[in-house]
Formats: sequence, structure tokens, C-alpha cells
Amino acid sequence: MVRVRDCLLPVLLVVALAGCNGGGGSTYITQFPKWDFQSYDRVAVLPMQVDDGRAREAAEMATYMLVDQLAANGAFTVISRADLMDVLTEQDLSRLAEVADPRTALPEGKILGAQALVIGKIQQFDLDRERKEIRIPRYARDRKGRIIRDRRGRPRVVREDVIPIFYHRAAVGGTVRVIDAATGELLLSHSVPPIEVEDKQAGSPPRATPEELALRAAEEMAVDAYKHIAPIKAKVKLKSKMLAIALDYYEGRYETTKKVPTTIEKFLLVLRDLPRSCDRNAFRVTIAEEEGRQYLFEQELVWSGNRRNVAFDVPVSTLTATGGERFVAKLFAAGNPEPILDRDFKLVPPEEGD
Repeated sequence: MVRVRDCLLPVLLVVALAGCNGGGGSTYITQFPKWDFQSYDRVAVLPMQVDDGRAREAAEMATYMLVDQLAANGAFTVISRADLMDVLTEQDLSRLAEVADPRTALPEGKILGAQALVIGKIQQFDLDRERKEIRIPRYARDRKGRIIRDRRGRPRVVREDVIPIFYHRAAVGGTVRVIDAATGELLLSHSVPPIEVEDKQAGSPPRATPEELALRAAEEMAVDAYKHIAPIKAKVKLKSKMLAIALDYYEGRYETTKKVPTTIEKFLLVLRDLPRSCDRNAFRVTIAEEEGRQYLFEQELVWSGNRRNVAFDVPVSTLTATGGERFVAKLFAAGNPEPILDRDFKLVPPEEGD
């Protein structure tokens, strides 16, 4: 059984690199998979199955790679193949991977307490060897090694050398499914498109055989599957315009400003157009005096990739009550005490307003 103590929490892990003073910057956020992984702590990775007998070694490589990555991620306790084989035969494992409806093949009860099963299969396995010839002209040269040209300035060709080019290729693709170990419910189904790996060399075949290239492709297939199963820490680029102060919203556009008139009742604190990878990550927006430590306005939210913006109404009276003039809005990611974006603005009398 593979255990990892330092778990990747299923909430946002953030390390802000830059992004203050409204200038934007990069930050690390968690990219969540599209299934309810937070309800499943213990997962069992079944040996990947194959349609082509030649793919067995590649399937074994992909299985080991997927187990290692899921264990290192820390979001799951991963049950190894050795633990599975204590209670299941090779035939059992094969049947679980083959059936269209896992509920018809699951043994009674959970497999060693596993809450979810990861079932993969290599469905495409192509190996190719190819030889092509290219012709390289050999030019006439004078005693100083300079190319001799004809009256029209064209290089004079003495002969052509024929060079063989050898190509080795492999393409590996398939599917991965995540299944509830108790009910057989399909939690996730993902198809990995064929991953092609090529090596070529002039004059003689490449050192890497198509079979060896297939192992590399199988590793990439495992990485692709892993990214769809586990939460992944990813680097995203944030732009300063993603956090804004606005007076109004009209015909799909915000009237952004850095000056808020004291005569209006409220203004808008806007978070907009965050990268798609921010989906389901928790954030917090605040407003404080420029040199103050007390938040005058504070709101938490979970970003949804299905929407383009979120706007909060901020009462102007909340700010005027401080007697201050200059303020700063900040965006925080959950678990990170440092802001990842900020926006300066000030309150102004009506004659100075926009």
C-alpha cells in the first residue's frame, strides 16, 4: 500500500510569485478534476488492460507511472497492485477492466476498503518503421573551396548524394475510468487521444526502437490520465484588469474608475475573466485604507469557470465613515496571506469625480 503523509489538500494551494500594485503576475493555483474526488480518499489502480498483446509492457509501464503520480499527489491513499492481488486474481482484474458496466463485475463489498477504482486500457498501439531517401547536391568548388557558379549565378552541381533517413514511430492511446468501488457508479471517463513519439536518424536506424518509443508514449498517456484524475497545482498568469473598481455596468461593459464620488450610494468591486484553471478555487476580496490594516469590506467566493465576472456592491458610506481618502482593493487566494492582485482608488468630492 502506498502512503503519503504530506497531503495535497483538496482546497487551493497557492504560492504567489507576483501580482501586487495592480500590475498582475503569476501565481500557483489548484486545477481541479471534473469528478467528486474529494469524497474518495482511498483509490485502487487496476493494472491497465490492452487490446494488442504487444502493448503489455507499455500497459505495465503506464500503470506504475499512474500509481506513482497519484501517490505523490497526496490527495489519495493509493492501494497497490500487490495489495489487490491478495484478494483478486488476474482474471478478476481483467474482467473489471473489460466490462462496460462495472456493477456486473464488482465483487461483494469494497476491495480492501478502496472507495474508488481507476481502470485504464490501451486501445491503440501502433509501431512503425520507415526508410526514406533524400538527395543532397554536391557542388563544384575552386581551389579555395568556393562554390563555382554558372553565368546565371547558379551553383554548378557535380553529383547528388543519396542519404537514407530512418524513422521509428509509436502511437499509444486509450481510456481511463474512475468507478465507485461500492456501487459501480461511473465517476469519470476520459479518452486519451493517440500520443505519437518519433525518432529519426540519417544513415542508420535510430537507437530507440519503436517498442522503446511506445514506452515513452505510455508514460505520457499515464500523465494525461493523472491530470484528469487528481488535483494539480498549476501556474496561471493574472492580469491587472481582472480586479477592478467600477461605477456601473452597461451593455456588457463595466465603467471602471480610480475615483469614486462621495455623492453616490455604492460602487462595484469586480473580479473578472480569471483563467479557466481557476475554476472551483476559493478567493477573497477586501477593501482597506491605503495604509490601514482593518478591512472595511470583505467577501469570500468560489470562482466558477462558467461565468466571466463577479461584482460586489460596496456602500460608499462604509469608506467615508473612516474620514480617509485613499483605499486599496485586494484579491487573495484561499490559504495565502499575501494578495495576488490589488487595485488603488480614492474617494473624491463630486466636482473631481469621473
